[in-house]
Amino acid sequence: MKKICFVLTVSTGINYGSIFAAPTIKNHDDLKDYFSKDYDVSINYIKDKDNVDYLVVPKPYPPFENENYLPIIEIPAILFMKKDYGKIKTLVDDYFSKNS
Repeated sequence: MKKICFVLTVSTGINYGSIFAAPTIKNHDDLKDYFSKDYDVSINYIKDKDNVDYLVVPKPYPPFENENYLPIIEIPAILFMKKDYGKIKTLVDDYFSKNS
């Protein structure tokens, strides 16, 4: 099973925070649950960066250090804000079908 990590948290220099300002978007358990049927999913890049194979990153996204040089799957950030997990999954699946 492919190990993917949704990079939804960034370093602010002092601490870490969600890239989304709205409180309703800060809890990503529903995102993890949706994708867990098909992928080994992480939503904590800081903790799991050494245990995943691919990064799923909203675009645009603040710069971050991809310390392990993992492949990045860019997804329009608006899909995360709309919680359009079906479309996100289609784009992730398309990435893997084109790069397998």
